[in-house]
Formats: sequence, structure tokens, C-alpha cells
Amino acid sequence: MAEDSERMRRRSFLKATTAGGLAGMTALAGCAGGDGEGTDTGGETGEGGGGATTEETDGETDSGGSGASLPTYTYLNNAQSYNPPRHDAINLIASQFGELGLDMEVEVLEWGTLFSRVSQEYDYSFATWHTFFVSEPVTELNNLFNSENTDPGQGNYSGYQNEDLDELMMNYLAEPDPDTRIDQCHEIQKTLMDDVPTMPITQMPQAAIFNSNQVTNWQADLANGFNSYWTMINLEMVGDNTELKGYWPETLSTMNVLGHNDESKHVYQFNMLYDFLVQLNDNAEPDPEVSLATDWDRVDETTMEYTIRTDHSWHDGEDLTAEDVAFTYNYIVENEVPLYSTQAQYIDNAEVVDEETVRINMSQPLGPFHLSVANLIPIIPQHKWEGRSNPSQANIQEPVGSGPMEFDYWEQGSEFAMVRNEDHFAPVSFERRFWRIIPEASTVWENLINGDLNYEPFGRIDRSLNENQDNENIGTQFQTAPTFWMFTPNERQEGLDDPQMRKALVETIPRTPVVEQILFGFPEVGFNVVSSAFGPLHTEDVTTYEESIESARSRLEEAGYSWGDDGTIRAPSE
Repeated sequence: MAEDSERMRRRSFLKATTAGGLAGMTALAGCAGGDGEGTDTGGETGEGGGGATTEETDGETDSGGSGASLPTYTYLNNAQSYNPPRHDAINLIASQFGELGLDMEVEVLEWGTLFSRVSQEYDYSFATWHTFFVSEPVTELNNLFNSENTDPGQGNYSGYQNEDLDELMMNYLAEPDPDTRIDQCHEIQKTLMDDVPTMPITQMPQAAIFNSNQVTNWQADLANGFNSYWTMINLEMVGDNTELKGYWPETLSTMNVLGHNDESKHVYQFNMLYDFLVQLNDNAEPDPEVSLATDWDRVDETTMEYTIRTDHSWHDGEDLTAEDVAFTYNYIVENEVPLYSTQAQYIDNAEVVDEETVRINMSQPLGPFHLSVANLIPIIPQHKWEGRSNPSQANIQEPVGSGPMEFDYWEQGSEFAMVRNEDHFAPVSFERRFWRIIPEASTVWENLINGDLNYEPFGRIDRSLNENQDNENIGTQFQTAPTFWMFTPNERQEGLDDPQMRKALVETIPRTPVVEQILFGFPEVGFNVVSSAFGPLHTEDVTTYEESIESARSRLEEAGYSWGDDGTIRAPSE
């Protein structure tokens, strides 16, 4: 059967995207693979025949009597200017899926729109972005994959449902003993990497990129890498430099700490504007020396008590009190603030015990409470927020926090700045930090080298880094991170709820060529959703997958898929 014009248009587009530097990778991607040890090469079929529908989509099947055609799948992509390597990698992966036999189209979107389409609307087939796991991995995994979170905006944008995994994750989160949680976390990883509702394409490093003539002493924490609170309070300025000068490729969209969409560009600002009950040091441990709480105690499995600093103030001069802390937790729960819905599900209420003590009563046991809640909820001033009935929609122009930096100015679309809070218990060494909006990587590097910028918070891993990292003015520092470029199929779409199809797609992804040729060898090839950065919580004992279209095709054939005369995959027949 000849390809129709629309299908030819899509295929032609995908082939064109691999020209000029990517074309050679397609051939390499088709044969890349490991040594076979410990790999899942197929053979078994998904429970219930894989879940692919046999309902005809175009009114015809091929002469072999196979099932109906699968639908056209849409891979959402960011603009070239926003993240060139990821843009190229997505086009390459889409072209490989086309080679396998999927009917593909790539839709390029502005980043905020793309993020909403996937995370809020669930309107996509495939998505890839840089996933930032926080300091506690299972809290995030539970949000992403719990079967109860599949409605739009609830967090489970893959649509994956597995009641056995739900139970494993809930048992882990309720377990107070850290050693027991290690074994439970290993079992969770094994389940996820066998079903692959998401797949790490690359294990991205944490990267500090900076002008070494102006700033030094870069220390990362687990959650936010070299953009963390711990990093900022330990940085040292060189010579007479007093400003920390960074950039981001797009503007901030809000000054509302309760109303942003959890993008890194917002998190990195609010983590300095506001205090949290506990902050982590570079060993991912809660550190009372740099936290709002100077001491804490687990009273029982559902009760935590925190001792609050009594000599600390808000940026407007008002005293920060235990009442502010209790107000914050109760306010977020009572107003059902979407951004903190994951944390709020574990909070019943907060109460003031005395002028320096706050008791937080949980709605259910949560073992890693510090890492899952207390480290993530910003403390807000009661006198500024108590009159707002819809906090996530509040129009905040000049935020008032209590953190080591205070709001200075926001020129939306061009620049945002904060100044040092001179009275903070964990002060920064620089007088001001600003970010300029600079979309072009070449301009960023020109400014970094000449000192108009002195650090690179966006963390681009690309050709420019490869070419400029040896410049005498540039310093770099890398370490293992809990983050990765993910590949996530939307299981609500026909065919993608079949684990054998998902495994075949994973085998089709050219992870090694993406690392070596698009990202110049900086990351490692992804294989597990819980990084080795999490120490003993990580395990190597998970299902791994070859990088081979041939293995993917064999897997699908054994699962009952076939290919029509036009080369597209047909669902298994009944």
C-alpha cells in the first residue's frame, strides 16, 4: 500500500530533522546495544494481551489479517533556542520510532505551554524533559505513578496504574526505619524499570559552570545541585566582585511562591527568598545550623515538633514567630494549594505549643517527613497572607519572605534581582544576585568569559560547554545528580498502555548516541529512575534494555504485532 500524502509529510519531516549532524546518528542508534548481560530482550507478553485495541482506525487491515493500525503519535518538543540538545535528541528519537513503524509527528512548543500540556492537561503521546527529583525519591515517584493521581493536574501524567506498586510506595512512606526503607525502595525501582512507565534517557550530571575570576567554592546539595540554598550560602566572591550574575533563557512568570508551576526557574529564586523548617547540607542531611528550626523531635509516628528561631524577622521587619509557621501549614492545607498537594496529604494540622515550638500533626504516618515535607514547604508571613482566600491565584508584586535574600526588582522579560538579607542566620557573601533573560547560548558564553555574567544556573550541557570549558576564565565542577532526561509515554493513548510496546520503544531510543554525540559524553546513559546520587536507596539490580531496533521489532512480533504494507505497526489481532 502506498503511503498517503499526510504520512509521507510526517516521515519526510522527521528525516529532515536528522540532517546536518544528526543523520549519522540514526544508523548508529539502530545498532547500539550492550553486551546482553542482565538485559530484557523480550519473549513475554503483557498481561491481558498488551491492552492494544483492535478497533479499526482507518477501515482496513493488511492482507495478513493483522489488527488495526495504531494512531498517529505526537512527541512534544521544546524550541531549538530553549534547549538545542534536547530539541535535537527528541527529533532523533522520533525518527527512530518512525523507523520502527510508528506514525509520528513532532510538535514544537514554548516551554511553559509544553509543560502544561503534559503535566496538567495530559494532552500528548510522548514527552521528554529534565526531571528534577527532590531529596526523597519515593515521594516524587508516588506523585508521578500512584494510581489515584491520574486525573488531569494530579501528577500522574503517564497514566500508569499498578495497585501493587501503590502499596509498595505507601508502605515505604509510612515506614519510620531508614534501613527498612532501603529494601522497599529497591523493590519499587525493580517494579518501575520492569514496566517502564518512564525511562531515563540520560543520567544528567549536576554542573557548576562559572567565571573562576569572580566566584568560587561551589558546593552542591542533592536536591537542587549547584543552585541550592547550601550552594548559595557557601559561595565565595573573588576580588572586589560583589554581585552574582546569572541568566535564564526565559522570564519568570510570577512572584507568587504558592502559585508557580514548580519550574526550576521559580524554585531557585523562592528557595532564597523564603525559609523552610529544615534545610539540607551537602550530605543531604537536615542541618539545624542553617535551618529555621534549630531542633526537632518525632513525638510519635504521626507527630513532629520543631523548635523555631525566636530572633528572626521577615524582610519587612516584622518578627517571624511560631504562629507564622503553624499558619503556613494550616493555610496550605485549608486552601488546597495545588503546588503543595503532595505534601498537604500528609498534614492534618499544625499548632503552637509555646513561643518557640510548633507541633505538626500528620494525617497519616510519613517516615521521611523532613525530606518529603519540612524541606519543601516555604514559611510565609501570616500578616501578608491571612486575608487572601485564593492564594495560588494571588497577584504578588513584591514578595516578603525571611530567607537570606530579599526581593529587589523584577523587570519582567529582561531581569530579576535580589539583595542580601544582612540579618539572616545563614548569610550569603554577595550583595546582589540577578538573572538576565538570554535565550541564545552563544551570548551566554560570551558574557561568562568576559565577566558580564559569572555563573550559568541553567546548566546547559551542550556544544558550547564542550568548546569553552577549557577557557582560562571558566571553571567547571561536576557530580552525580538525582536528575535525568526522561522519556514518558502517555498510557491513555491507544497502544501505549501495553508494557511490551513501552519496552520496545525504550529499546528503540538511541541513549548512547544521545549521550556521546548530542551531549558530548557529559552525562551517563540512563537506566534507573533512582540515581546512585541517593546512595543506598539506589540499586543496580533492575531490568535493563538493549538499544536496538531489531530487538524492539522482535519483541513486538512475539507480542503479536505486525507491520502493514506501508511499514506501520499494526496492533495484535484478537
